[in-house]
Amino acid sequence: MAYHLFTHVKTRVNVWRDPFGTYDKGGYQVAQSLFAIGTGGWFGAGLYQGQPDTIPVSAEDFIFSAISEEMGLIYAMCLILICVSCYVMFLNIAMQLHNLFYKMVALGLGTCYIFQVFLTIGGATKFIPSTGVTLPLVSYGGSSLISTLIMFAIIQGLYILREDEEEDIERRKKERLRAKRSRQESAAGYREAEYDPQRAKRSQKARKEAAQGKARKKQRVR
Repeated sequence: MAYHLFTHVKTRVNVWRDPFGTYDKGGYQVAQSLFAIGTGGWFGAGLYQGQPDTIPVSAEDFIFSAISEEMGLIYAMCLILICVSCYVMFLNIAMQLHNLFYKMVALGLGTCYIFQVFLTIGGATKFIPSTGVTLPLVSYGGSSLISTLIMFAIIQGLYILREDEEEDIERRKKERLRAKRSRQESAAGYREAEYDPQRAKRSQKARKEAAQGKARKKQRVR
């Protein structure tokens, strides 16, 4: 529906289908991005040895292509692995949270982060149509940097909160275990006091003496 309603969406989809066929009609940016990735190869052309200026808006939307050209595909794949590892850590923190609201917050922020990474790298490599989204903590941009730092700060706060929750859980477990032990000890002491043979003999002897005393009183009365 958006393809038929908005002209810029239609242009980006056509560029994504054939960037070289639409080179003069909007495909120049994606074509230059693919040229840069292919020129860098596995090990790259070297720092400051590439030509990222040939890619329009390379510092924001197509920073991945500039990095691939100068540093190589191996470095670019390491960058992708770093982003994926951050997302995995977000999921790990979310799964260990016990509060449902905090769990959903961590999952939502982690999903936003990895989705933004996917849109940026996918648009630069012609995997999906270009969206103009920046790569978190890599692309140039003040608002993007601030929003990403806020996202990471919230995740860090949830991580600290998770540690506090674990400490509370451990403290409650110790309290329950201590109470259980005290109940067991009191029950064991009660059983020992109840089934003490010496005490039973003393009580039996006391009952006999009381019975004999009553019998003597009756004889005296007679």
